[in-house]
This record gives sequence, C-alpha cells and structure tokens, in this order.
Amino acid sequence: MDQDQAFRRTLAGLTATAVLLAGCGSETPETKTAAPAATTSSAPPHIPVTQSEHQIFEKLYVEKCIKGQQSDPDNLVKNDQELGRICECMAKEISQRISKADAVHFNQKGEFPFDLVIMSNQAANHCLGSS
Repeated sequence: MDQDQAFRRTLAGLTATAVLLAGCGSETPETKTAAPAATTSSAPPHIPVTQSEHQIFEKLYVEKCIKGQQSDPDNLVKNDQELGRICECMAKEISQRISKADAVHFNQKGEFPFDLVIMSNQAANHCLGSS
C-alpha cells in the first residue's frame, strides 16, 4: 500500500510539472527573453512581496492550477474539491518563498518563470504528501 501511495505521489508531481511546462510552452521564446530582464532590472530578491501581491498570486495560481489539472487526461485527482485543496496548498507554499520579481512577473503576465516551476514541483510534493 505504501509503495502504491508513493507511486501516485510521484506520478502526480510529474503530472503537475508537465501541466506547468505545457501551460507556458507557447510562451517559451518570450519568457526566455523577458525573464532575465525581469530578474536583473526589476526588483532585487531582497525586496519583500506585498500582502496584496501574495493574494493576487495565490488566487491566479489556484485558477491556473485547477484549469491545467482539469484539462489533463492523466490527472489522478478527479474530484474538483480535492483538486482545489491541493492547488490552494501549493499556492500558499509557493507564496511563502516567491521572490518579488517572480510574483510580479506571474501576476502581470500569467507566465511561469523557471524558479516558479521548480517551486511548484516542491509544493506539489509537499501538498500531496500531506494528503
């Protein structure tokens, strides 16, 4: 039983990664040119994210997460309520560690900077592990 749960968690984490990467795949050329400028010329990482930016980030992230997972035929979580709980957990986990530059980039453009993809994978592992 433990092996089955570990497999499901791993698969769910990989699914979340695939959805996130697929969701920003069409924007890859734009993201590659825009992301370095945003992190170097915009806000340095030591500037704190405002409460308003955290709230906007979490709401937008949950919306994108749910939509992405609902459209994924390989998604293991079929219950919308459970999916919402996992996406909210992920949004809160990421929001605690997100840089100002990544929060602003995501809030304004709805794109996933590379750091956000990595944090999403870590948050998926944490949130699915606490299910």
